[in-house]
Amino acid sequence: MWALELAPTSSLGSGISSVGGRERERFSLAGGELVIYDCEKPADARWAAWVGPWHIVHGMFYAPLWESADIVETFTRVTWTDTPEGMIADPGGRFEMSTSLYTQTIAGVGTLQVESRQKSTDQIPKWRGHRSRAGEIWRMDGADSSENEPLLMVTDSAVVTLSPWNAPQPGRPGIGARAAGLAPTEAAADFLTRVRRLDWRS
Repeated sequence: MWALELAPTSSLGSGISSVGGRERERFSLAGGELVIYDCEKPADARWAAWVGPWHIVHGMFYAPLWESADIVETFTRVTWTDTPEGMIADPGGRFEMSTSLYTQTIAGVGTLQVESRQKSTDQIPKWRGHRSRAGEIWRMDGADSSENEPLLMVTDSAVVTLSPWNAPQPGRPGIGARAAGLAPTEAAADFLTRVRRLDWRS
């Protein structure tokens, strides 16, 4: 199993700032640019991003599989096509992508994770949740306080987990964007109730 995250190119500065990155290498790769940083947080890691015109694909790498060749091998396991509407990952028959998931940081809200409903039915509560325009919403247990409880939203084709935190604004590393007076879970709930539609297509 391996994991990479997607984000808009405006998040590149925030990603570098979050790891205390010091640039190690930068070169062209598969129609985009691959940048590799030595991290301060954590100190035993490297952070790398494949940068397209509109989006980035990024992830953490640890020894011994953190050399440039290892990072290139990971980023070229699928073919990335960057479009204004989003990033397309094509495994070309080499990998099974049906169990993949998508994560996205939402400024001022938190981290959004989207999975196929078909592959995640065991996560769906047996009781009725709050009905929203896109689906049903539930609070999840396991947070350190009620103000940081993750939320679960289920649509016709997707299972969505939203972990609340005051994520920084794009292009402004470390500066949160949450509306004044809203607790983390309240901000997350407000965001989910305003989602009009969310589909998973494989």
